[in-house]
Amino acid sequence: MMKIFAFANQKGGVGKTTTAVTLADGLARLKIRTLLVDLDPQGHLALSFGLEKSPGLYRLVCLDEPLSEVKVAVRPYLDLVTGDKQTEKVKRQITLSDFRETILTDLLRDASYDAVLLDMAPSLDVLHINGLIAADWVVIPTRLDALAVDGVKEILTTMAEITRTGHSYQGYSILPTFFDRTTRETLIQFQDLARTFSDHVWPPIPQDTRVRETAAYGKTMWDYSPNSSAMEGYLEGRQKLGGYRQVLGRMMEVING
Repeated sequence: MMKIFAFANQKGGVGKTTTAVTLADGLARLKIRTLLVDLDPQGHLALSFGLEKSPGLYRLVCLDEPLSEVKVAVRPYLDLVTGDKQTEKVKRQITLSDFRETILTDLLRDASYDAVLLDMAPSLDVLHINGLIAADWVVIPTRLDALAVDGVKEILTTMAEITRTGHSYQGYSILPTFFDRTTRETLIQFQDLARTFSDHVWPPIPQDTRVRETAAYGKTMWDYSPNSSAMEGYLEGRQKLGGYRQVLGRMMEVING
């Protein structure tokens, strides 16, 4: 059964797009049929695969073109619906539509994928709400600083409001990013998250300069730096902790659960 994941935080700069790209590519390498959808007018998903920005989401929503014609195959088992500045027109179209909160849900309902990953813009608007309503599971990437963690609380508040309208989530996860064990604030915020949200906190992604380099080369972490600390985690004694490989394992548990 298809699972839809929304990657959301109302604060930018938390590694949301990198996380969505890395996990989508990881799922595809496990032969999980995956669709990645760009809901952000910045259109950075295309750049992450070395492609030009294009109005894929606009064509899907505003021009009523079928998903089969809009999607771009970026590699085996992984398709992409691109975005660009035309996504702003999508928001206006949705605002003027009947049943506007469920347009994305309706468009994705019959998609033939195992997993759909929605990369959301760091804003609270009608397209953001559409993504949260379409989602079965919400992944909330966050830096470990006070402002970003406040963004986590805002997303959870919005999810609670959506739940009161009748939508139910299978679950959510908080993903600490840019994790630096040498920084006191990072450790304090991580410990606070773990105490407050317990099992909802997924393994952290270590801070790694190669993450920033990856997008510049139009590659994913799996191609550019598969053995980096962001992918493999950090050593704690003899054990590796955190990293996108461990997080991918958590996603597989959700998909198979």
